[in-house]
Formats: sequence, structure tokens, C-alpha cells
Amino acid sequence: MGWDDLRAPASLREAIAAPGRHVFAAVVVSASMMPLGRRRGVRVVLRDGGDETCKLHAFWFFTAHGVLAVAKPGAKLIVVGKVVVEPPPSKKPPRTAHPDLFPDAPETRVVRPRYPRLGPKGAILRKAIATAATVDADPLPAAIAAREGMPPAEEVLRRMHALGGDAPADADRRAFVERLAWAEAFTKAWERLDAEEGLAGKRAPALPPAAATVKKLERALGFAFTKDQREAIATVAADLASDRPMRRLLLGDVGTGKTAVALAAVAQAVKAGKQAAILAPTTVLAEQYMAAVRPLEAATGARAVLVSAGATERREGERALARREAAVAIGTHALLGAGVALPDLALVVVDEQQRLGVGQRLALVHKGARERTRPHLLTLSATPIPRTFALALRGELATTTLRERPAGRPPVATALAPRSAEAAVVRLVEETTLRGERVFWVVPRIEDTGEDEDTDELASLEARALALKLAVKGVGVIHGRMKPAEKRAAMQAFRDGETPLLVGTTVIEVGVDVPEATLIVIEDAQQFGLAQLHQLRGRVGRGSIAGACVLLHEEPLEGLARARLERLAALSSGEEVAKADLELRGSGDLGGTRQHGEEEELVYLDPADPWPWLERVESDARAIRAADKKLAAPEHRVLGSIVAKLRRALAVREEAG
Repeated sequence: MGWDDLRAPASLREAIAAPGRHVFAAVVVSASMMPLGRRRGVRVVLRDGGDETCKLHAFWFFTAHGVLAVAKPGAKLIVVGKVVVEPPPSKKPPRTAHPDLFPDAPETRVVRPRYPRLGPKGAILRKAIATAATVDADPLPAAIAAREGMPPAEEVLRRMHALGGDAPADADRRAFVERLAWAEAFTKAWERLDAEEGLAGKRAPALPPAAATVKKLERALGFAFTKDQREAIATVAADLASDRPMRRLLLGDVGTGKTAVALAAVAQAVKAGKQAAILAPTTVLAEQYMAAVRPLEAATGARAVLVSAGATERREGERALARREAAVAIGTHALLGAGVALPDLALVVVDEQQRLGVGQRLALVHKGARERTRPHLLTLSATPIPRTFALALRGELATTTLRERPAGRPPVATALAPRSAEAAVVRLVEETTLRGERVFWVVPRIEDTGEDEDTDELASLEARALALKLAVKGVGVIHGRMKPAEKRAAMQAFRDGETPLLVGTTVIEVGVDVPEATLIVIEDAQQFGLAQLHQLRGRVGRGSIAGACVLLHEEPLEGLARARLERLAALSSGEEVAKADLELRGSGDLGGTRQHGEEEELVYLDPADPWPWLERVESDARAIRAADKKLAAPEHRVLGSIVAKLRRALAVREEAG
């Protein structure tokens, strides 16, 4: 989140003289539709108010009717967007893509908050926020807020969203974020305690160690476990052999082999005659797990089934699980549905990648809860999470970390490439595919334009794919709006080499594993956060050939954006990246933790920078539960409303699968 000050816009000439993001005044010369493959886009030519020869071209890669309604020839506008000027010998005119346009009027010249892509259109979101700031909707009881010296929630909302006319001062922002982080932590802690209540006092099935079976699994996987993996497998095996319910968090950077450790745990459960469930955040990752468990099936003779909202075999899989004909269930949120029965569930594995909440993890544990027993829970995460954070908000009682990479797998080489070098990058992509290797090309999300952002993003992706098809034979696309079967087909064609170049959005970020993928190009890399760039980079170099990552960026690249990309190129481990991210953006930076995608579990809380009061959040939540479990007291009214909404949201998701 940021703020655009429209009170004193620069001139167009000034904006062109210093390319980058600007708020500037301009006059419309013309506005017209332009062909864009199967779609049509919009081009608006703008000029400086005092110089008719100073012009800029603005583009929208979709049918932006709202733009055409505002951009009438001769209209005076205030424009907010990134100005791009290509250096000589390029003769292309200065340009901007998907800027915000506002009529130049007194009521427009205000400070406007700038929101990341959250779903609702910008105007709808701003109206909702203005309404929320007038309503008493603080989940944190006043006594606790006063004890911690937190300002009222209404004040936070008004100042953070510039409803008083001014953007908040830099010095105030940490205090505002802290106030919002506390409220988020409190509701998360309450959600966890609520979900755990029905599991209190229950034991877990003791699963005997299965060293011989794990050895068979290792042979079937075709590679030797690392020292870290062996130690983690032994630790988890000891947990599973106890009747004390395991609640372990397995941490490991991308490429350290968390999946192999999880499969060893599943093998132990299956060998004991029990069932195991693997919950994945996306359909693509769930289907990838189905491929990953083939060695497990070979080593144990157990059957694994996919339970996914889009899988045609879902009903057959549900029947096999209910009849105990299948021992391993793999799926997304569909596993939480009422139709999924797991009568012998002893182990739940959650590959969350920060996209599955506490309630969702424990909802699957509830499926295995019997009168006196409950399943073990193993959670996988690629993000470093301090134990205090894990215990207070997530409930994990122990953590295990994998740091060693498999032998012969070097770090991914990372290089920066300016937009002017795009032709050379495309040649590199072509050469890589001709060698039989695979390439990812990631297209960024587009900032809020006031239009249909999903259509906007999709049009940008298709435009890039269309351009690459001129140079590369076999180009596929993948994005979040595709049906599960379409995503499955796109990934299979990519794996098989039919489309060795896959152009996609950040849907590929989570867990996609294609050993033949050796190169990833991240377009407009300066728009991504460090942690997300690191996750994307981890999609390549997972086979016998070293991986490479090209960070294609706009010019000029200055300040924080340059520092962020240069740090990524210099660092290789997720722990180092997390520390650099925190150092660069500053503790408590607004929006700093929501850079991994729209399904993030957390907004204001940051695992890399836990607040000192975090341990008190859980004790406060427990004290309130003891005194007012139904949240009926006046001071708990808002908290009760929020908790009820959390329960309804989880119930809807379970039913929807």
C-alpha cells in the first residue's frame, strides 16, 4: 500500500525527464482502440499542457471502456503511472501502461491511497474503507489496547487511508501497523484455540517405526537422502511412534527436500495400516503430489487418490477412502468437504506454503479425530518462522529445519537484465528450449486500474505469449482463471516438452517441480517482493542441470528496487533472503508481508519480525475464553462478530471443497 499525492501534479515534461512512477498533469490528444491478438486494447496519446510537441502514449491491454469515457480529446487529466523512456537509438515515444486517469478538478486534487490487487475495484474498495472507518469494528478489547498504548482502530483506518486529507507521516506508520498487527494476531490466536478445543485431551495412534519401508522408499525415489533429511525423518518417526499427537513444523528452503521427509512419514503411517492425508494449497501442487507418491506406492503397495474440486475421479477416490481401499488422500480444500471420509486417518501433512490458515489445517485433523484419538500433524513451510510465532498463532509445538541441499544441485544463478536487453533474453530462451530444456516466463500482476483486473492481467499474459511465439516454437500459458483440467493439460504439455516455454502468472510460484526446467525469466521483476522472487527462482534447477534466473526490469532501476534485485542475485538461501527483505523494507512496513500472492494467510504480521507482545496475545485470548467463552460481553461484541465470520467462512470453504 502507498499514497499518491494529487494535490500538486508534475508536468508531463517533468515526468518524461525523470522516468519512473509519477503523478502528472496532461491533456488528451486522442483515444482509440488498438488490435491485440483476439482482443482489443486502448491507446491514449497525451501531451504536455504547455508544449504540444511533448507527448506520451498510454496503453491498456484490454477493452478499457472506463478509460475511453474519461479520455476525451482536449480533456485535462491527472495521470498516475510509471513513465518509461527507452534510451537511444530507440525511437519509441515515451509510454506508460495501465495508468490511473482522473479529471483535473479541485475534488480530484487530494491524497489518494494506492492499494495492491485485492479483488474489488479500487473505487468500491475506497468506499468500503470510508464506511468502515465510521463503524466501531475493533476486535481488540479497549482495556488491552490501552495497556499496550495502541490508538483506536477508527483512528488507524482514517489516517492510514488518508481520509483526513493527508498521508500519514513515515514515523507514524510503524505504530499504525503495530495496532493492526495486534488485532490480526488476536483473531488468529482465537481462531486456533477455537479449532483446537475439540481435540483437547485426545491421544494419537502410535505408529511403529518402519525403517525397512523407508529404505525401500529411498530406493524408489532414485536418490540418496541428505544428512538433514535423514535426521528429520528420524525425528518425525520418533514423534509418530508416540501416542502424543505430533504437531511439528518442517522448515526448509526451496529445493531442500521437504517432500521426501513428508513421504517417509506417510510410509510409516501406511505401514501401520493407517491412512494419511496430504493437503496442498493449489490444484497444480496437489496433482504434482500425485506424481510424487508413485515411489511411495511402489515401496508400500498402498493406493493414493486425488481428491480435488476439479478432478473427475473425485467421487471414486472418496469411495475408495471410505472403504479403506486407498491409504493416501491428496487434495486441496476439497479434502475438508463433508463428503470425504477417512476412517483410519492417522497422519495429516499440510504443504501450506503460507496459503492455508490455522483453521483449515485443524479442520482436516478433526476428520481423523475419534472418541479418544486424533491424528498427527506435520506442516511444511519454505519461510523461516520463529518458534514464538509458530507456537502463539499456529500451535506447532516443535520445529525441524532442513538446510542441506541434495548433492550436485548448485544454487540458481541470478542475473539482472534491463528492458533494453529483452531481445537478448528472448534469444537465451530460444537457445534453452532448443537444447530440450524448459523455460518459465512469469508475467507480473498489473496494479489497480479501476477496470476488471483479472481481464487486465490475462490480456497482458496473452500479449506476452503472442510475442514470444514469434521466436520460440511451443509456447504454453497458465494462469489462475483456467479450469483445473486446463491447468493440468498445460503443465503436462510443459513437462512433456510439447510446449517447452510456459508463460504464466505467479500461479507457478507454489511448489511446481519440473526437473527439466532450467531457466526462469521474471518480467518487471521490480514489482515483486524479495520472498516471492526467491520462491519463483526455486522453480528451476531442480534436476541435474544448473538453473538460471533472469530478472527483467524496467529502466532506470534505482533506489530500493535496485537494492532488492541485487540482493536477490547475491543471496541463495531463504533465510538470507528473509533477513535482507526485513532490512530493506524496514520493520513494520505496511504490506511487507503480503507479497507472496493474494491467498496469503497474514497481512500485517511478519514471521521474520515478530512483535515483542506476541506471547501475550495467546494468554489474552485464553483469559477471555475463560471469562466469556461466548463473547457475549459488550466489550467483546465485535470480537464475537469476527469469530462468527471466521467460522462461517471456513464452513463455506469446506462445503465448496
